[in-house]
Amino acid sequence: MTIPSPSQADIDAAIAAASHRGQIADVDTAGVGDLAAALGVLRRVESGEAIADADVLAAHDLVHGSVLRHRDGGCMSRLAEVLVSRGVVPAPGDYDGKWWLWWPKSGRGPCRDCGKVRSLTRFSAHFGKEYRYLCARCRAAERDHDAKLAEQLWTALPALYASAVDNSSDRMPHPGAGDGAAPSTTGKADGRPSDDEWNCHVEQLHDMLASMERAGFVLPESWDIDWEPQAGALLFSEVWRGDGCVVVEYRPDDGVLALQPFDDATGEWPESFSLLDGSVEIAVAASGQDALTAVTHAAGEMGLLDATHVRVAESAPQEAKQEFAFRRIRRIFQPAADYRQLPLSEMLREITKNEWLDTYLDMVVDMAGHDVAPDILPDAAALGVAAWCWRNNTAVEAHHLETDVLMARVNVAVTRVMQEHVCPVEGIDWEGIEAALMDPQWELPDGTAIQSLFGDGWQEVAATVTAELKRWHHLDRDVLGPDTTMILMSIGGSTGYTDSWWGQGRWNHICRRIIEDATQAGITLPQPYNFRGAEALIADLADPDLVSDNVWDWLIDMPEAGSDGPRGLRFHHITRTPQRCWDPYWPTDSQS
Repeated sequence: MTIPSPSQADIDAAIAAASHRGQIADVDTAGVGDLAAALGVLRRVESGEAIADADVLAAHDLVHGSVLRHRDGGCMSRLAEVLVSRGVVPAPGDYDGKWWLWWPKSGRGPCRDCGKVRSLTRFSAHFGKEYRYLCARCRAAERDHDAKLAEQLWTALPALYASAVDNSSDRMPHPGAGDGAAPSTTGKADGRPSDDEWNCHVEQLHDMLASMERAGFVLPESWDIDWEPQAGALLFSEVWRGDGCVVVEYRPDDGVLALQPFDDATGEWPESFSLLDGSVEIAVAASGQDALTAVTHAAGEMGLLDATHVRVAESAPQEAKQEFAFRRIRRIFQPAADYRQLPLSEMLREITKNEWLDTYLDMVVDMAGHDVAPDILPDAAALGVAAWCWRNNTAVEAHHLETDVLMARVNVAVTRVMQEHVCPVEGIDWEGIEAALMDPQWELPDGTAIQSLFGDGWQEVAATVTAELKRWHHLDRDVLGPDTTMILMSIGGSTGYTDSWWGQGRWNHICRRIIEDATQAGITLPQPYNFRGAEALIADLADPDLVSDNVWDWLIDMPEAGSDGPRGLRFHHITRTPQRCWDPYWPTDSQS
């Protein structure tokens, strides 16, 4: 392994990087020699010269160990990008386990699992996994594997429940919380469930609520518990997203999870409102994945997996309406002020000076999304990026594809890309989205390259889409920070522009209502579902990539229906998002 000698230009660049705050460096300054050598390797690689992987890695390590590591002009990160493109990725513990801080979030190179050279995304080390670079296909396979493993683990959980009498109530902490005492492993003498059995119930409950947690709900650190001889075990608590609340009750002995309206009877939460008007009981006695699916479908049907649409009651006093509006502004932009370490007032002044962002706020946040609560929802944010960086503000509409069916197929493909690059923890990976959308190998499931669908118009589409992604990337990184950006994209993905798109939590319910209305009106289902039945069609539309064009056409417009209906996806009223109402009861000066 021999690192080539740097050129004079490389040395000059290293000296310039080492010069800092009026202190002029020279060739003998600490770190200049190492940085110059690394810059020389990078220059040769970028010019197409054949440099061995070991030499590229050695150059990267020179910078990492140099005193100029944080003033290298991006040399170390660019060398890391080269290494990813060659399939050279650190082990989890390399560089003190912190290499992910400067290695790229996305790139192009051999996938860790399939080995094929594709667009890659770095996925985080959550749930016992290591940081890894995977293509979209292998990431989907990994998710499927995890789901199957979770189902296997679920069926192996203990099923021993107590059957004796105890009318007392306690507070049940989430697993891992508490005073540190070792839990009891057997039931109490009076037959009440043991601590281990209560913990098992809590684990099951949190597993079943996973889709709601991903949709922004904060699960409690501890649950109220009760046990009675006839009803058995009961776990219950309020579950919050912003100011909206749902009451959750879980009766494991009956295999029932209930989602109920919230009533602030004590007046402790004057800004709160209920996210439900009525109660629903969900059967969850089946295996783990079936229970999770049942809760996900029920929560989706009630709109709990999508952004909350809420209005102030017309009868509310004016000062209450003003406070509601001010509270919404604070919840959107306070994370940006914290990110920039600025007072909120100064942050808001800076935002209003950004003409492009101010236009988005006026048109999308204040008009189209005026009633959307400012929460972080990854799936809604994915729809927001798809709507405002692909379909709107770009040349995509100017080069509308041949049919609405084809546009719908591409919308699904675009939304899938966004979902892969939107994380509730890490935010939006703008560079990864750009790389995926601009990848010539990006294609529909039938193998059609999406770029080819736009023909000569692709160059303009690519330029305008890339421009929007870069604009938002700049705003995210330099102006708003990840949380406010996620909130704005969540609002953007929750307006009338996307209320009939695949990717929202209500999608399955929307499809079911359209199909039910059609069958009740005597409309024939599209082939082959005229033989397979409505439930098969509903199941296949959950992931509609592979359904035929005639199925899509039927779903969108229902061609056989008359002028009086029933309606397809384009005009059915079920696509309208349910709206909640905040009706404050606290007294004001005008009421006194």
